[in-house]
Amino acid sequence: MSSKKILIVDEDPADLKLITEMVKELGIEILTAATGQEALRVIASEEPRIVITDLTMPEMNGLQLCETLRRHEGIRFIYIIVVTGRGSGKMIEAFNAGADDFLTKPLNKDELLVRLRAADRIVCMESDLAKRTREVHRTNAEMAVAHKQLNRANERLREMATTDELTSLLNRREAMSRLSELWAARDRYDQNFSCIMVDIDHFKSFNDLHGHAAGDEVLKETAELFMKNIRQTDNACRIGGEEFLILCSNVGVDGAAVCAEKLRVEIEEHAYMYHHEELKVTVSLGVAEPTPDMEGPDDLLKAADKALYRSKDLGRNRVTVAEGSVVSGPR
Repeated sequence: MSSKKILIVDEDPADLKLITEMVKELGIEILTAATGQEALRVIASEEPRIVITDLTMPEMNGLQLCETLRRHEGIRFIYIIVVTGRGSGKMIEAFNAGADDFLTKPLNKDELLVRLRAADRIVCMESDLAKRTREVHRTNAEMAVAHKQLNRANERLREMATTDELTSLLNRREAMSRLSELWAARDRYDQNFSCIMVDIDHFKSFNDLHGHAAGDEVLKETAELFMKNIRQTDNACRIGGEEFLILCSNVGVDGAAVCAEKLRVEIEEHAYMYHHEELKVTVSLGVAEPTPDMEGPDDLLKAADKALYRSKDLGRNRVTVAEGSVVSGPR
């Protein structure tokens, strides 16, 4: 038999000895108990897979033992054979209580051994099923972990594909994609939007004077200032070395110009600290919105870029709206 242990429960020492003699030729370890309570202690410590229990016992009878074993979630499947000298009248009660088989005394050795071999096959099948179930659960858990890891990896790849590594703003490719989406929404739903081109003034000279490491810190802090001072519905993008693009959804050029001036002032007044040294920069900005004569997003960018260079021509650190209207500058 595959089962390593069998438990025989009977208050009558003579019956206990008789059943023990009958089953010993099966070559498995035989455990014994005289009461239901003792049987529970043996089951908890020795974990037999087959139990032969008498129906009539003090403290806890065979039916109560069956019910207890079936209710106990911490005990794995046990094949229970109930035996009784009262005839078959208790058979239905035994099966209702959770018994798997029922025999009446006096026991026939050959019949008992046949029943035990059948019980052993069922125990083995249950063990195989439980093992496969555990393997399925383990595989499902591993797949769930792998799925999460794959999602994280895909998310990381998506971020790498759409995000500027230094500033964590949207990169140029994603900026052009978002701009195209805004343009399409404008055509389809008549939703207005504007854009702001931003350039850090004299940035090459700044890098030459303070070093590229300081320049990188300025770019990162400037990006943070953008994110703190634009709406959640807007997009801040880095499209070049020191060039940025702000996409302002559902707002015309006047509203975008207000946003641009706010950014200009924030950056002008901000103290950039690098190695305990306070550094200052300013930005020039150009604002534009789609107009009827524009054929696509490229025309809008050209208009905003032209306004940006108008700000530079006028001395930098100022906001210019497309068509050359200067709306703000240094105080």
